[in-house]
Amino acid sequence: MVKVPAARIGKMRPGRLLAAAAAAAGVLAPGAGRADTRFYVSAGLGGQFAPAVRLVSGDDDRPSLCDQFVNPAFAARPGCTDPDRGAGAVDDWRSRFGGARGLLAGAAFGYRLTGRVRVEAEHLRRTAAYGRTAPILTPAGTPYTAVFGAELPLAQERIGGVAADGLFANVHLDFPNRSRVTPWVGAGAGVAAARIDYSALWARALDPALIDSAAGLPNEAEVRGLLAGTVTSAQAALRDTLPAWQVLAGFDVALSGTVSLGVTGRWTRFGRFGDGGAYDRLRSHVSNLRRDGGEPVAWRVETGDLRFAGVQLSLKYGF
Repeated sequence: MVKVPAARIGKMRPGRLLAAAAAAAGVLAPGAGRADTRFYVSAGLGGQFAPAVRLVSGDDDRPSLCDQFVNPAFAARPGCTDPDRGAGAVDDWRSRFGGARGLLAGAAFGYRLTGRVRVEAEHLRRTAAYGRTAPILTPAGTPYTAVFGAELPLAQERIGGVAADGLFANVHLDFPNRSRVTPWVGAGAGVAAARIDYSALWARALDPALIDSAAGLPNEAEVRGLLAGTVTSAQAALRDTLPAWQVLAGFDVALSGTVSLGVTGRWTRFGRFGDGGAYDRLRSHVSNLRRDGGEPVAWRVETGDLRFAGVQLSLKYGF
């Protein structure tokens, strides 16, 4: 605090008295010393919107009539014992889910290189609650239930929640001015650990008379009975580690020389996601084609649509 003797105040001219008061107030004024802080930490919370997600999936299964559990005479069918049954290319089916909203939270540690340029390391957590089910489609876009007709009354996939934890290196360009509001723009790149809560369900008709894929087989009645009512299902928390990029823009409002309140808008995109596993049930049996445990079957899901736009309110402390 600056002290001026009372006797001297009485001798000051009004102009000088006003200048001294302004100087003393400047020491205490919010925003004073703002340019002297090099390091800062921040934390924020907000919301985000994720656009539609398209899943592209596949497996290394053989046709149902090559499955020993549903066709004991599988070896007599052409192709059922070929050594190469494919590598499980992810192009057998797909599904599409509408957009979803969720939460966004982050924390950052930054350093101001110049009066306008600063760099920071940021941890970002985002979640999106899809909670949606979609029909499984062929690569041409036709529902599998339409392709198989009454034999396959149900073929669907579901996305529950989607979450990602990302670490980013960001660069920001500030636009300082005479007000307490400082606009800025930025960009960043990093890596993210992503998770998708996923499930799939395929169900054959209960009535053996509707299992038309068995028509014409020498053991037709046997296969119809063994295939009717069977279910193929999968449920898993899919995980992958992805590259990520983002562009940012916002503004900070100085509350004091070291504290500011900020608003951040961002567009973040992740690299291609992929994961898979064995079926929980494959045509109502274990996830392999042979009774001796041979020819295990695995599925895989991929998407390149993990991205979001978000707005975040944050508090920043400089030191």
